[in-house]
Amino acid sequence: MKMLRFEIKKVFSKSRNKIALLVLVLLLIATSILTMSRVEYIDTDGNRTSGITAARELRSEKDEWAGYLTEDVLAEVAAENERINQSQGVQSADTEQEDRAYAQKQGMSDIINLINSAFSEWRDYNYYAIDNISAEEAGTVYEKRIDALKDYLDSGEETFTEAQREFLVQRYENLQTPFYYEYMDGWSALLQNISTFLLMLALVIGFLVSGIFSEEFQTKADSIFFSAKLGRNQAVWSKIGAGFLITTVFYLVFVLLYTGIVLFALGFDGADCPIQLDLWRSSYNITFLQGYLLIVCGGYIGTLLAATVSMLVSAALRSTTVAVIVPFIILCAFPFLSRIITLPQICAFFPDQLLEVYIGIKEFGLAELCGKVMSTVTVIIPVYAVVCLVLLPALYFVYHKAETR
Repeated sequence: MKMLRFEIKKVFSKSRNKIALLVLVLLLIATSILTMSRVEYIDTDGNRTSGITAARELRSEKDEWAGYLTEDVLAEVAAENERINQSQGVQSADTEQEDRAYAQKQGMSDIINLINSAFSEWRDYNYYAIDNISAEEAGTVYEKRIDALKDYLDSGEETFTEAQREFLVQRYENLQTPFYYEYMDGWSALLQNISTFLLMLALVIGFLVSGIFSEEFQTKADSIFFSAKLGRNQAVWSKIGAGFLITTVFYLVFVLLYTGIVLFALGFDGADCPIQLDLWRSSYNITFLQGYLLIVCGGYIGTLLAATVSMLVSAALRSTTVAVIVPFIILCAFPFLSRIITLPQICAFFPDQLLEVYIGIKEFGLAELCGKVMSTVTVIIPVYAVVCLVLLPALYFVYHKAETR
């Protein structure tokens, strides 16, 4: 235990790592502010606000529509939208008047978006779709969603096997309806921005652990380290343990801080709402809270993978500089490679996708093995978790067998 504490203390005794921590704190603050600013509110005079004040006002108005979105509720929203459209403000070309008119719709804006999504083209979003349908038609959004998927699968725009087609249709049909709805802007903003924060967090953590194994060679202390009684066994495991603890603790602490700041400011409401309220065509039948946990889990495995490979390179090549670059290659270079390789089936399994779970939930990423169809996200997380477990003893072996120079 003392050796483990000593290794962790060495990491944070370095000036460059202290600076990295300061940068991480600044990134936390900046990202939290940007995320909170995603929530906007327009008052009856057409004035715009964002952040905490906007969230408070929006929650008050949107919760007037809280409950299950039945056919009657959807029809009522369509009728209310039509009533507002008849006002002079909507018909006016004046921007201020339009804002005032939009302010009247804010309380039901999420439900309007839901209806617009149902009556839009598959790869398009029609902001005015609700204006061109009757109140009765608005009540058919759930059936419309399933019909739209079947039409899309029959269009030939994408190539799916029969098993994959059945999988998607079954997922759509199994989605519980009517949706439960309440103010959910806090969770919506959090999920839309969290991938960016997780990427920055993973890169900083990779930087922190990159020198754990190489520093003994760079300081010329390797001969003393390996000749010590516990130098080639317990001391090596202490370094691995230090890297694992730093990765895990810093990831959890900063993710919880980011989550807490955003939700405390914007509201915790809406955790149990279906994610289709935000990602209409998603085939994942999960709530916002479940989607958040899936994203955080994927981000942790991605961060652990980048950190472990960084430490492995550090141990093998004895270079902190090269080890620092590894997380950038794993998490940043692969997205550019996916633009060159025109095989989405392969790109969907690149390690950078672990930090893009939100996109994975949004898209139709599928994997088929022995006739069994699975969502890509549910495949890459356990697969790379196993890879991380395999790399740990490999890291021990590489450093254990290192020769002094």
